[in-house]
Amino acid sequence: MRLPAITELARRLDERLDRRLTGVALVGLLAFVAGYLGQGSWGVGTATSSAAGAIVTDVVGGAGTRTPVPATVSLAVTNVGLERVRVLGTEANGLGTVVQNLTPPDLELDPGMIGRFDADVTLDCKLSKPLRMPDVRLELPNGKLRRIPVSGSGMLLEACSRAAPSVRPLVAALSTPTPTPTPTPTQPTHLLTVQLSSPTGRQVEVRNIRAGGVALRISPPTVTITGRAPVDVQLTAPQGCPVQWLVAGVPTVLTVDLRPASAPGPRPTSSQEPVSDAEFGSTVQLRLGPALASWLLAACSAAS
Repeated sequence: MRLPAITELARRLDERLDRRLTGVALVGLLAFVAGYLGQGSWGVGTATSSAAGAIVTDVVGGAGTRTPVPATVSLAVTNVGLERVRVLGTEANGLGTVVQNLTPPDLELDPGMIGRFDADVTLDCKLSKPLRMPDVRLELPNGKLRRIPVSGSGMLLEACSRAAPSVRPLVAALSTPTPTPTPTPTQPTHLLTVQLSSPTGRQVEVRNIRAGGVALRISPPTVTITGRAPVDVQLTAPQGCPVQWLVAGVPTVLTVDLRPASAPGPRPTSSQEPVSDAEFGSTVQLRLGPALASWLLAACSAAS
């Protein structure tokens, strides 16, 4: 079922506005925690009472077949210290990320102020490791320079999920039953099996799967994608038809929350490697088209 153009546009605008507002609301808290905890390691705040934090608030672009994948990343930098600081933009390269242009190139922040940057970047979506934005460069009142890690880099995978299928972090296909000599029971109407895999060999854990904003129960409850080999995941439709679908239409896209799969061994400590899986959670969309809508409609009809 195709959504009306105006309804679909309104829904997307609402989702993008909600995400921007949520991101901005988190900036102050995350920046304070980052600035406070990082004072000793960065030297920020030790003698100058200066501290700051940075976070990714939005990622747009990525659609098409170009590689590396182009995208525009919105950053928010918060001065949580007691003195004015100058933000000199970012380093040129992060993990799988190259900054081509930054607007504005620099800015000054009084205490408590939040500054915003838009970075035109290219992403190496083929990389199996989590992508990471380069550090923000901060000039303190005494002239010293400090680098501030950027939180929320997991959102970079959203651009990769809109790129060519061969570099997407996750793809989905409907599971095809294997023919057997004897008839097998058909799958109940409220269940659907999909196969998830990572074309780039990226190792990720699936945290949640939603359809049109409604959570779907998944089995097994913890799904780990270890690479290109497909993994069967069984989805359970909600009982009845949620009001969200009655208003916006039956969805054709799955929304999947991801995080990097836990790896054995010591955690990396290099500034070019992620040090916290929590910083690299991401949300990607998987388009199944009419097949998903048909299944949800059938489940709605069976429940009514």
